[in-house]
Amino acid sequence: MNRRRTALALATLLAVVGDVLAPPSAATGTNPQRPARAESGCAVWVVRNALTTRAAWRRALAAVEESRCDTLYLQVSGRWDAYFPSAVLREPASPPRGEGWADDPFGRALAEARSRGLEVHAWVNALLAWSAERPPDDPAHVFLRHPEWFVVGPDGRSIRSLDRAALDRAGLRGEGWFLDPARPEVRTALRRFILELALRYPVDGVHLDYIRYPAGWAPEDGAAAVTRLVALVGRDLERVRPEAELSAAVMPRPDVAREIFGQDWGRWIETGLVDEAVPMVYRRGSGGVLAAVERYPPELPRERIRVGLRVDRIDAGGRAEVARAIRADGFAGVALFSHNLLIER
Repeated sequence: MNRRRTALALATLLAVVGDVLAPPSAATGTNPQRPARAESGCAVWVVRNALTTRAAWRRALAAVEESRCDTLYLQVSGRWDAYFPSAVLREPASPPRGEGWADDPFGRALAEARSRGLEVHAWVNALLAWSAERPPDDPAHVFLRHPEWFVVGPDGRSIRSLDRAALDRAGLRGEGWFLDPARPEVRTALRRFILELALRYPVDGVHLDYIRYPAGWAPEDGAAAVTRLVALVGRDLERVRPEAELSAAVMPRPDVAREIFGQDWGRWIETGLVDEAVPMVYRRGSGGVLAAVERYPPELPRERIRVGLRVDRIDAGGRAEVARAIRADGFAGVALFSHNLLIER
C-alpha cells in the first residue's frame, strides 16, 4: 500500500472511530487478550539515534542484552517525525543511512529484537514537536506548517512565538515547542500516526512520552484535554491491535504531574486508560528513588507502575537494590534511561 492510499485508509478509519469517547465504564479496564508480560521486570529506553544505522542498532541491542532487560521502549518518533516510511509524519532531520536499513529502520530493528525474545514497545514523543534552535528545513514539518497548533499560554501568547533563548529563560531548557492536545487537529494527526504504526507493525505496545503540557503552560482544563487524548489513543489501539499495551513515561510525582503539567497519570492507571505508567524518578542513589516511590498514594495500583531510573545517577548495585525492593512492594519493575548511557558506562 503506497503512502497516499495509507493516508486515505487512516482518514477513513478515524472517521468511523470518531473523536467522541464512550462513557467511562466502557473505556476502562485491561484487555483480556494481552499476553503475560516479559519476566525480568526491566525495560530500557532505546533512543532514536539507535536507528540511524545498522551499526548503531547493533550497539544498542548489545547494551540492552548486557543489561539483562527484556523490554525495549524503542523510539520511533522524536520530533514529530518517523523512523519508518510514514504517510503521516515526515522523515527525521538527519535521516537513517545504509542500504538495506534506511528504508525501514524501525521495522528491521523490531524484527531482530523480537527474534531474540525481546518485547518492543514503540516509543512516541506525543506532543513535543521541536526543540532545536534552528527550525526544521522541511517546510511540511508541523513546526512550520501549522504554527496555530501549538500551546497558548494564559496571556494569549503562543509558545510558537518564542525563540530557543526565550524558552530557556521561561524554564524550558532541555525541552521545546509543544502542540496543544485540546486542538482536534493535533489529536487527529497523532492518532493517525499511532494507528499507522500499530496497523503496520506487530508491536508489543505503544509508549507515549511528552504526553503533557510544558511546565507553566497547562490551562485550567489541561488535565482533561491530555486525558482525553490518552483515552482516544487507547481506544484506537484496542481496535487495531488489542494485544498491545499502552504505557506512558510520566513526571515522577502524580500530584505535581497533574497540577503543573496537566498529566493526571494517577487517574490513568486507576481507571485502566493506560496499562502502565513509568514515572521518571531520576534521583541519585537507591535511597532517593525508594524514598520517592514510598510516598505514592496507597490507592495507586503498584502493579501498573514501572519506576524509571537514570543510569548515570544510580550504579548497577543501586539499580538492583531498587528493583528488588519495588518488586517486593508489588511494582511492575524498572525502566533504564537510556541505552546511550548504558553504552557510555
